[in-house]
Amino acid sequence: MKIKNLFIGLCLLSQCLLVAQEDQNAKATKVGEGKFMSYVINHTDGNYTYAGINEDIWTLSFAPFHQTFKEIGVQEFEGSSTTVHYYPDEEAFPCTYVLGANKTRKEMAGYEYINYSPDKRMVILDEWVYFLENWKSKDSYVITHCLKKGELKGMKLMKSAMGAAAQMEKANHKETLQKYLDEAFKKQAELLLLSEWQAKSKATVEKNKLGETRYQFVVDSINGGYWNSPEGKRKQAEMAQAKVTLVNNTATDLLLCYGQGAYTRLKPGEKQEFPCTSGKVYRGTPRVNNTMQFDQTTNVLLDLNGTGCGNSVNASSVVK
Repeated sequence: MKIKNLFIGLCLLSQCLLVAQEDQNAKATKVGEGKFMSYVINHTDGNYTYAGINEDIWTLSFAPFHQTFKEIGVQEFEGSSTTVHYYPDEEAFPCTYVLGANKTRKEMAGYEYINYSPDKRMVILDEWVYFLENWKSKDSYVITHCLKKGELKGMKLMKSAMGAAAQMEKANHKETLQKYLDEAFKKQAELLLLSEWQAKSKATVEKNKLGETRYQFVVDSINGGYWNSPEGKRKQAEMAQAKVTLVNNTATDLLLCYGQGAYTRLKPGEKQEFPCTSGKVYRGTPRVNNTMQFDQTTNVLLDLNGTGCGNSVNASSVVK
């Protein structure tokens, strides 16, 4: 009996280890593409609080990437014409997906490279999908969005939203995600020590470098006429101007609206640069039941009219 119990125990332990060591490709395959509900998660001073469910339905779609891996397309609300894409962070054992833009072009004759935004990532666990920003390492990041597979409407949505905060608390998101990241990055580091994966990783890096060089050559060749024109030279001079920096020296998040529908959230202590001649930056305000998008207020934080190039502006001096 003791031998049987020991055998069962070893099998369960082995199963747990296998589950813990699943990479993002395996977890993405399990959760599958489709519609996802966005649960309200807020972050302030290192602490997370939870509320209901956002009205917007997200869509995740998968496409093949480097044979067995996945490129994941993300639509942040139903009917959106804008899709952003995430790619595995490492072929040996992908621990996260990284926001990126695939720069493959037919003119590049087979070369490829991805322009990554490494501070924005996505992690898929068994039940939840996490979107992370301000990523500096596996121990330093902020969970900005939390998704769960499925779609509810009407009274079912209302009922589920009422219990969402308790469900989110029970999920213990930060601790669960951190445990996965600790185990996954340890596994990735172990695999990268193997000569097979070192060779593959080096080959991928070299291929991406060649792709970037080739892509830049194509762009320069196509755009050479424009940059040599009077308009192109004026644009180059404008781009060379020192940028204006907005520093959030307040104790709360600062919501920004600028350009053609662009918006961002500046945490306390963070800063963002803007071209010196790019219009106005307005303070934003959250939309009702929507933590992803902001509405523009009349509070102008920066008037980028070309007169303050190189300046650094503290938010406390312009916020009303």
